[in-house]
Amino acid sequence: MEEFINVNKVRQAFSGATSSYDSHAELQREIGRRLLAHLDFTKITPTSILDIGCGTGFFTRLLADKYKKANLCAADISSTMVQHTRKASSRRWPWQGTNFHAVSNAMHLPFKDSSFDLVTSNLAMQWVPDPEKMMREMRRVLAPGGLILFSTFGRRTLVELKQTLAQINTGHASSVLPFPDVMSLGNSLSNLAVEAPVTDADLFTLTYQDSMGLVRELKGIGASAAAIQGRKGGLYGRALLRDIETHYHQHYCGDDGRIYATFEALYAQAWHKDAGYADREDIIPIQVI
Repeated sequence: MEEFINVNKVRQAFSGATSSYDSHAELQREIGRRLLAHLDFTKITPTSILDIGCGTGFFTRLLADKYKKANLCAADISSTMVQHTRKASSRRWPWQGTNFHAVSNAMHLPFKDSSFDLVTSNLAMQWVPDPEKMMREMRRVLAPGGLILFSTFGRRTLVELKQTLAQINTGHASSVLPFPDVMSLGNSLSNLAVEAPVTDADLFTLTYQDSMGLVRELKGIGASAAAIQGRKGGLYGRALLRDIETHYHQHYCGDDGRIYATFEALYAQAWHKDAGYADREDIIPIQVI
């Protein structure tokens, strides 16, 4: 996806959305809760955790509550988001002061090999130009016997918006990122030096009073089309928004008059491939969908 993502604009969009993010991010929180539930299927007790793309810190705090004795490092492309995460918690984080990290690029993590027992990321990978490179970095910093666990949006996400844009003006269809499907994500994970890679998915249908409600939510969480390579800024112009509204109400409107939008969450996990893996008894496979 390198031709789609502009890293600097992603950083600017999420930094600008720090104050509004939480009021628009209930779906992100629900996906985070479901991602955390995957850990109920394993007896892993990590002593060091890395959370990549911490945002305002919701998933980071879930991890902190679950593993109270673990050293936890939160990282994000936006230093504003990292500062917000730090201030939103009463816990003294190991990365406070000069040791906290605002990662400029998840494809080049500033950590030594084998640094963490658990490496997580909740809905950050879709904003990385090369997701496979991010996965390789997650594997690189993972200690032997450790676990990678992450979520990202799947290809059915915002399918209504993408089809609407394609119908209105084919030049705008690329404003919706080409999210992966669950099979391609699983294949990418399998290419790493990992054991028992597992992927599964959830499908959500959210409703909005009108298409502007959807657009405001996307903008509120920093998902601005300004992050797309070649766009000059802003989500959509007024004329295009009027056309989107008309098309949505013609094709994607329920009996109650509300328009709807699909979001697909993909979840993935894999263990560090180490010599002791075959002897482990605490690994319970998760259903693959």
